[in-house]
Amino acid sequence: MAASNQRRTRRYSTYGNVAYQLQPERDDPRRAVQRPGRDSQRGGKPRVQPRATPVSRPQVEVRPQGAVAPFAIVGFLAVAACALLLVMTSARLAVVRDETVELRTALTELQDEARSLRAQYEMAFDLAEIERQMTADGSMVKANPSQTVYLDLSERDNVVYYEAAQEGIVGLIRRTEEFLAGLLA
Repeated sequence: MAASNQRRTRRYSTYGNVAYQLQPERDDPRRAVQRPGRDSQRGGKPRVQPRATPVSRPQVEVRPQGAVAPFAIVGFLAVAACALLLVMTSARLAVVRDETVELRTALTELQDEARSLRAQYEMAFDLAEIERQMTADGSMVKANPSQTVYLDLSERDNVVYYEAAQEGIVGLIRRTEEFLAGLLA
């Protein structure tokens, strides 16, 4: 029974590698040399392992580097220019949005101030109070329904020029310059 257990065991050998190769006991060439009697029982010469031929890599021809296409350079420059313009316009858009928010805030404040000033103005010039004061001292008399009131429109219309306004082409050019300066600022 000890002999049958020895036949069933397998030997593991590394042959300089970390992977184990499973070999049955009868195929081991070292054992065949050590025990010539067993080979004679099987019928002959010890088996010779065939030599492994080294694997050579196929020779690959490398293509020489070609010239860079001018369209590729123009394309890369166009993409870079578009990216630069995109960054610049997005920065300008952010500045414009910021200014818009500030201007809307200022507009809201000015509208509130205009409402309060209009209320003060209307309170200062109360027409009923003015009429009462003028009729009380006698400088103004209220017309009766039977009286006829005439309005004299025989005079010519008058135009008042302000000091800042100038006449002719010089004034037109100056106003155009002020308008354009206001747009660009």
